[in-house]
Amino acid sequence: MSILSVLKDAWNHRDKLGESGKTRELAAFLPAALEIQESPQNPIAKWLGRSLILLFICLILWACLGTVNIVASAEGKIIPSSRVKRIQPLEKAVVKEILVREGEYVSKGQALIELDRTLTNADKQRITGEHYSAQLQLSVNQGLLQLLEAQQQQAAKVTTFAEMTLPITIAADKNDVLLHKHLLWQQWQEYTTQKKILENMLQRTLAEQAASREEIKKLQQTLPLINKRTEKMQGLLKKNFASETDFMALEQERIEMTQDFAIEQQRLKQSQASASEMVQKIKNLEAQTYTQTLTRLNDIRRQIATLAEELAKARALNAKQILYSPVSGQVQELTVNTIGGVVTEAQELMLVVPAAEKLEVEVFLANKDIGFIHEGMAAEIKIHTFPFTKYGIIDGEITNVSDDAILDEQRGLIYSMHLLMKQNTLRVEGKPVKLIPGMAVTAEIQTGRRKIIEFFLAPLLRYAKEGLRER
Repeated sequence: MSILSVLKDAWNHRDKLGESGKTRELAAFLPAALEIQESPQNPIAKWLGRSLILLFICLILWACLGTVNIVASAEGKIIPSSRVKRIQPLEKAVVKEILVREGEYVSKGQALIELDRTLTNADKQRITGEHYSAQLQLSVNQGLLQLLEAQQQQAAKVTTFAEMTLPITIAADKNDVLLHKHLLWQQWQEYTTQKKILENMLQRTLAEQAASREEIKKLQQTLPLINKRTEKMQGLLKKNFASETDFMALEQERIEMTQDFAIEQQRLKQSQASASEMVQKIKNLEAQTYTQTLTRLNDIRRQIATLAEELAKARALNAKQILYSPVSGQVQELTVNTIGGVVTEAQELMLVVPAAEKLEVEVFLANKDIGFIHEGMAAEIKIHTFPFTKYGIIDGEITNVSDDAILDEQRGLIYSMHLLMKQNTLRVEGKPVKLIPGMAVTAEIQTGRRKIIEFFLAPLLRYAKEGLRER
């Protein structure tokens, strides 16, 4: 007979086993010791044991089959979607007027604080004047360059002040235009005067050169005659038909004429050299004046470009002396309240909290959970101010997860995460209450599901695995 058959037979005759036929009433007439021994077992204890065994089996089955959510929690605060705007001056300045109050709602582009613009206005006006003057100087040199180019092309010459034009391209005062037109006329007259002097010297040299040629031509014609007369006079002197005095006078005349011929030839060479020198001087004057004008033009253009940049900077700096609100929102932490007070560069004067239609939550996630989080996941946001068990939660969605960890002194490496809130209000005591930036929150994100038994077995398995590695 098998063990199962024995157990089955014992179960079927379980009521007949032992002394169960004796009732509790019969045992009551026995002595005390025998009464205890002969009394049947209380069924409550038996059923209690069976219930505990059944409950334990149910718990095991529930732990093996049941699952729970795995939730990653991260704490942080509510922030506006466009971040809080810090209002700071560009450089050191004096407060002229404070145009807003603490807690006041301001619109985008509204003036908040006006700083004293005395110094920045002075710089802007100075640079504007220098830029204006440089533009007029540019027109003078452009006009001179046009006159020089027209002269090189042998175009019509400007001979009077009325014929001269100033190529100005900016809106200028009539008196300034007239003044710089006179300056152009003066420079042109100075150039033409120098050139006229050189041209006159050239003409005088050419005249001397022509006179020398005529003198040489005359000497070339008369010198052979005087030589022939001298030879004949010498022949007559040998025959005593002429006096020595007449011969010497004629010889002296021949020698003087010969020397004059040599002198005129040398003078002609000098005149030719002087004429070439004058021509070269005229060319040098033209080239030098043209080059100097071009150089001045380039220098002035560079100066104008530099001044234009400085002017743009001065205008921007002057405009920055009035601080405007970059967004619509509420003024907070206004730190300046004294007219005439000094503010320093990049000093935080106030905050403007944007009146955003949507609020965001910035939370910091533990390093162990980052591998299960990604953008687009749903989250539940609990507001610390309003207990979620009474006032509920707000749904959210992950919009951004930082790519790198942030080192926190207490929590170690953590990750920043942004969530978009589905609503900006929470019903409290039947009334909608607007949520504001700065409120502390806890965001819970479901990252998966896990069997209940794993919560009990995982630590045991981990400890067992780690313990087996120890020496």
